[in-house]
Amino acid sequence: MKENLRIAAVQMPTVWMDYKENLKYMKEAIERAKEEQNVDLVIFPELSSIGYIRERNKQFGCKYIKSAEKISGPFVSGIAQQAKKSGVYVITGMTELHPEITGSLYNSAVLIDPRGDIVGKHRKLHIPGYEKHYFIPGSSAEVFKTPIGNIGITICYDGQFPELTRTLALKGAEVLVMLWNMPDFSNPPELLHYITATRAAENRMFSISCNRIGQDGEISFFGHSAVSDPVGNFLAKAEREETILYATLSRDVLLEERAQQPVFRDRRPDMYSELIKPL
Repeated sequence: MKENLRIAAVQMPTVWMDYKENLKYMKEAIERAKEEQNVDLVIFPELSSIGYIRERNKQFGCKYIKSAEKISGPFVSGIAQQAKKSGVYVITGMTELHPEITGSLYNSAVLIDPRGDIVGKHRKLHIPGYEKHYFIPGSSAEVFKTPIGNIGITICYDGQFPELTRTLALKGAEVLVMLWNMPDFSNPPELLHYITATRAAENRMFSISCNRIGQDGEISFFGHSAVSDPVGNFLAKAEREETILYATLSRDVLLEERAQQPVFRDRRPDMYSELIKPL
């Protein structure tokens, strides 16, 4: 990874089913982060294009699907234009229309480079609760090897499966980026800080959680975004406020901690067969 990787995690509200307003906010945030801290990477929460879903409701579902778009659509194009203008990498969540099947959705994250090109995408693998009525699970776990570092991406519930984040680490991830729409009703806010630090320490890599704030319908979101070093020390963390978290990720720190505690060498995969047995 880059010797000193400067990142920004944007803890933002989202306007329900209005990609234009969200895009405007996000473009301004990218520009601000570049001007204030000369960042290399700007990160936005899960489903930043049009917001979260609600309980199963076919009228709402119809409106939500009509507000979604393909990766080639205007939301990603607008983010790509700003990434190129500001000369930064951007990771954002979005509601993605299936490229072929009408009315089908993915909960996706897109990584865009400073040329405005799409480096890759991650589609949420673990779909909880009533999200199952709206989203198809993804089927790949990739690490994106870029000039600023090897980046693994998870989306919300994905981050509660250490099997996945360890897989990303074994594929070379140095930086784990976790996008969230974690709401008040399901977990205490502090859980997000715990998960961020734990995923980092387990794999001796940097870990970034970017959650949203605000409300969609009756669901409110508590923020608590965080950035952790490879042993669980917080480089930055937020509470419930609208903010941009900044942090510098040092390659020397990553190497020092992996030299001190070689967790990959010390693994015992011969003892982990239970992990892949069906229930």
